[in-house]
Amino acid sequence: MDLRSPFPALRSDDPANRLTYLDCAATTPTPRPVLDAVAQAMALGGSPGRSLHRLGFAATQALAAAREAIAASLVARAEELVFVRSATEGLNLVAAGWAGPRLGEGDVVVVGRDAHSSNLLPWLRLRGVTVEVVDCTASGELDLDDLARVLGPRTRVVALTHVSNVTGAVTPIAAVAAAIRASAAAGALLVVDGAQALAHLPIDLSRLGCDVYVASAHKTYGPPGFGFVWARERCWAETEPLVVGGGAVVSLDLDRGEVRYVDGPGRLEAGTANLPGAAGTAAALRWLAENRDLERERQLVREAEDALAERRGVTLLGRPRERVGVFSFVVDGVHAHDVASILDSRGVAVRAGHLCAQPLLRRFGQTSAVRASLGVFNDRGDVERLVAGIAEVQRVFGGAGR
Repeated sequence: MDLRSPFPALRSDDPANRLTYLDCAATTPTPRPVLDAVAQAMALGGSPGRSLHRLGFAATQALAAAREAIAASLVARAEELVFVRSATEGLNLVAAGWAGPRLGEGDVVVVGRDAHSSNLLPWLRLRGVTVEVVDCTASGELDLDDLARVLGPRTRVVALTHVSNVTGAVTPIAAVAAAIRASAAAGALLVVDGAQALAHLPIDLSRLGCDVYVASAHKTYGPPGFGFVWARERCWAETEPLVVGGGAVVSLDLDRGEVRYVDGPGRLEAGTANLPGAAGTAAALRWLAENRDLERERQLVREAEDALAERRGVTLLGRPRERVGVFSFVVDGVHAHDVASILDSRGVAVRAGHLCAQPLLRRFGQTSAVRASLGVFNDRGDVERLVAGIAEVQRVFGGAGR
């Protein structure tokens, strides 16, 4: 089955101009069923949750159906989901809306060194709170022994990454959740950044054991500008809105100085809902469930790792035991941006830079790296073109090569 054909961005009538897209950890291309779902939602024309006419009713029903579909794909309940613009916004909502009003001097938030900046900076902004950092092993995995060391009675939040956007390492969230419950930190809120996980792993929130799970659609074959936060009801009941406005308020009386917000997560979704984003995300998760092949993806990663490990002058950043189709490397004596530029000239698209993960890169002794991240459409030929492109980089810069 040709899994490139549903993606307009990957089509080319000229085989010599074929794009080898290896930047899915930044943004996945969008398959035709998702584009169609977005277009159909926009064609409805109504405002969900607002207007009392047929277009408004249709939009409201479509939004509810999308919410139910997204929740079902996660084995969750629709009323536990809050729609946001991105995982970044979702993590800020939890940090500022839940932790901010509740945490204070002496309280501890635990984060991982493998975290994306979006799961570090919101916690570092909390006043009076101590942020403890869990280290990573040389293979790029979260150090679970170090996690056990930092957990204590003042630990209020543990904010971890499900899948590293640098190494592709998978953190065993269910095991971590059990360890937290059995520790002095029992009762701490376990927040999981699932931005890189959802495109690769089936997610069952009824079994994962976390309290909060956050993801973005555009890294999961969905539309940009849409994400979600799943949380247990007790968390939503205690969360203050990050944004306030229309749709989130039941009563606003300026004369009495009274404001009463709607009950439940709805008060956290002020403004007109992004129906095309929700519909596109629901379609993306359905499409992904039918086309995801994790074992095939892992086989491609193993082949890429083995090929790069054979090349002198190329260093892989970590080789975790359990990983998805994300890996990073450096080429000796060549800046990551130069590597990416030459690869692009050969039709290979990768990410280069600090990858929004500077603490982890420093753990590997690097300030920048090149990242390749696979999608459902990649094949062995894409891996071969990447390796051939790296050989060309070394030839141009006089590197060691083989």
